Amino acid sequence: VTGDVTWEDSLMVGLEGALLGCAYYLLFCRSCGLAVGFILYSSGSDLAHLRDLFCFFKDSIMCYLLKNQVIIEASKVNFPAVTLKE
Repeated sequence: VTGDVTWEDSLMVGLEGALLGCAYYLLFCRSCGLAVGFILYSSGSDLAHLRDLFCFFKDSIMCYLLKNQVIIEASKVNFPAVTLKE
């Protein structure tokens, strides 16, 4: 993604939650070492459209709003649902 986000070579397997049964690589912030997202390697058909994409946890990132020129937590921003074609 950038020099500030890295991933480990070891493949993880989801044992609970939304990633149950999925194989993925965790994305980490190089500065603080916290997990900030994942790259889905394999999944069931319901998550197949996310395979090989960089998926970030909203509560782990900050957004800069150009209109207001403020920094805000991504979890407080409304991201409208869009399809991958959009």
